[in-house]
Amino acid sequence: MLPDIDDLAAALTDRIAERLADLGRSRFLTVARAAEYTDLSQDSIRSMISSRKLTGLRPVPGRVLVDRRELDSVILSSTRSPRAG
Repeated sequence: MLPDIDDLAAALTDRIAERLADLGRSRFLTVARAAEYTDLSQDSIRSMISSRKLTGLRPVPGRVLVDRRELDSVILSSTRSPRAG
């Protein structure tokens, strides 16, 4: 028997809401999570780290974390205007 589509949609909506809430609570984000959080690409996050706009933290070898508060600050302080057209 197939699950009810409305029940499936409600369960999926609840799971997405939980994931979004988790993103908002975590102070330190992986590059992948930082990209999800900002809706930018992982390459953009890495570029911001390389250009020293963001501090990449390395608590253990092979793991780079970004402080969500610093990321928020960098995004909010952006002075570039979107392209017209």
